[in-house]
Amino acid sequence: MSALRIVSPLENLAGVDGLDDEPDVLPFPQAATAPQMNVVERARSLFNNRRCRTCGYPVVLPIELDDALVNRCGQKIPGTATLVGFRCCGCQSEWST
Repeated sequence: MSALRIVSPLENLAGVDGLDDEPDVLPFPQAATAPQMNVVERARSLFNNRRCRTCGYPVVLPIELDDALVNRCGQKIPGTATLVGFRCCGCQSEWST
């Protein structure tokens, strides 16, 4: 959890009622993140499914959900979407992870 310190510019009024010597700390909750697969498990799954199970074609695309994290520019961060399966570019067959 992030914390933002707010300091009163009127430091000379510390003895006045309602003003403490310690600055207030306001908590800001973290942004919600999607549940993610372990990085090692994801890499192992991509490696194990690099060829089609049906025809052996060497070009296989991962099928991911649309829940990837986005950066400050609004672009998806690669590798953060949930991996649910694979699709062969040769025979178009699909299988789950």
